Amino acid sequence: MRVKGGRLDILIVKHGALGDVVRTSWLLPGLHDRFGPATRVDWLTAPGAADLLRFNPFVERVLTTATRLRPRYGWVLSLDDEQHAIEAASSVNCERLSGALLRDGRHDYTEDVAPWFDMGLLSRLGKTRADAIKVENTASHSALFGSMLSVPITHATFFNSSSREARWKSALRRGSDGAVFGINPFAGGRWPAKALPASALSELLQHLLGDPALGVGRIALFSEERARAEALLAGFPARLASRIVVPDTSESTLELAAAIRALDYLVTTDSLALHLAVAQSVPSLSFYAPTSAAEIETFGTGVKLLSTAPDYCSYRGDADNTSITAARLLPLLQEHWARCRPRQV
Repeated sequence: MRVKGGRLDILIVKHGALGDVVRTSWLLPGLHDRFGPATRVDWLTAPGAADLLRFNPFVERVLTTATRLRPRYGWVLSLDDEQHAIEAASSVNCERLSGALLRDGRHDYTEDVAPWFDMGLLSRLGKTRADAIKVENTASHSALFGSMLSVPITHATFFNSSSREARWKSALRRGSDGAVFGINPFAGGRWPAKALPASALSELLQHLLGDPALGVGRIALFSEERARAEALLAGFPARLASRIVVPDTSESTLELAAAIRALDYLVTTDSLALHLAVAQSVPSLSFYAPTSAAEIETFGTGVKLLSTAPDYCSYRGDADNTSITAARLLPLLQEHWARCRPRQV
């Protein structure tokens, strides 16, 4: 690629999922390091993901429609497998395109990113082989993309409003005389097996609040379905339920990010919350049944618990998650928390 006048215009096309947008943004510092400070990056994404990039200083323009694209780009990174995103990327005037594209009217992808797309929905190898590669894979998303695009990803980043972060820090810590833990146990309709089984969640909450040695003063229970979380708490003794809050982060993903930054520790499924914790150096324990733990990069901030069922990493919505138990989670959490626990807590 030619860098004209010391500047390279790059377009990233990545709409979702939200956690994928966050971890893909970790490419940005490396792109600027490789091509120079005058590099201009535009990002074409879905409206629901735009907030995740709003404060990122490495993105010049966050676009939710293709009508404002530049006349020509030096490099287009087409990183989605959805038809509308592929069509948008394929229509851009550019010197180089890496990723998904239309070729002779059919969905395909370029060779430089085959290690990633060979495992996905667009795989030329067929679903059976793609699923097998996912299980065999030991490289994280960051390692794969850094290698494929020659842009090393050495750390995770996320940028937000400082006033929003201060507000959430005050809200979650006010009146608490101990550490503030977060638990993000639920999953959406597409991935019910990502969720923490109800019995494990109940036991985990009671242990965290009942063990003085852990020093947990408050738990933030994250859920897109507030009624579901509040129904769970209704069955708890008042002395414990009073130390659990259900943060309302429905206004924006930036609210969720700021609330997570205020935590001392997060227990979470493989989700947007996990990537936001990693990006903000919040220690975490994450658990996996249908998805791949190897693919998740925590940059040393997190530990992982894997399902022991035969269908682990099967990417089935109904995968067996019964081995994700409190009895397995708690020793791992206690050991990790002992190593990363802040001195002031």
